[in-house]
Amino acid sequence: MTIQEAVNRLDAEFQETPLGFTVETALQARLLELLRAKVGETIQVRGGYNTADATGYKRKYLDRIAKPQYISSVQPEVNFGMSGDGNQSLDIAILEPRDESEYDDLDYLPEVEAPKVTVRLVDGSKYFSTTSIKHAIELKYIKNVDVAGAKFERNNIDAWPHFSADLSKLGDLTDAESRHLIVVSNKNPFQQGEDDSRSTAKAQRRYERVEEECEKRAVELTEIHPRE
Repeated sequence: MTIQEAVNRLDAEFQETPLGFTVETALQARLLELLRAKVGETIQVRGGYNTADATGYKRKYLDRIAKPQYISSVQPEVNFGMSGDGNQSLDIAILEPRDESEYDDLDYLPEVEAPKVTVRLVDGSKYFSTTSIKHAIELKYIKNVDVAGAKFERNNIDAWPHFSADLSKLGDLTDAESRHLIVVSNKNPFQQGEDDSRSTAKAQRRYERVEEECEKRAVELTEIHPRE
């Protein structure tokens, strides 16, 4: 099963039982389950930190977390980059061990055989190496079409609700093998597959705008809504 096949399976399940997906986390959890079962691998990871982030009693806990261990390559809510960089978290990431990362100069790093994924520890937060992100996935669950509707007509995508931050961070991950934006809605704000002459043309323009912005960033767009 490929990533897109897992997304298509999620779409099929949404069509069958839309009332079973009441919030975005339900979609995220199911897609995570599908990807771990069909795409995921066991990978080696280790933590690391700078001494400034390990004052006093904190260090013994960071040492415990940082020890080399094995986890699934498919992880949810993956913070990446350096702390303080803003909204740099992915709904789902598929990780790939590397020989080198931007965290190789941290003050404390357990010795492991390469390749591995290095995770920077800052207080209670974990920041995965950006270079280890092989596939990046963002989900958007739009429940009210009015929230997203007219604002898509604006030329500045920073004014687009729900989408601007996701498109920005996906676009920044230029070294990732693939990047995916999955838009799920109850009311079909893009009117895909509908024949409503009053609203379809305007809604189609919205979809084309989002599609165009995704293409600029090499982001694969999937749109899911209740269909007959």
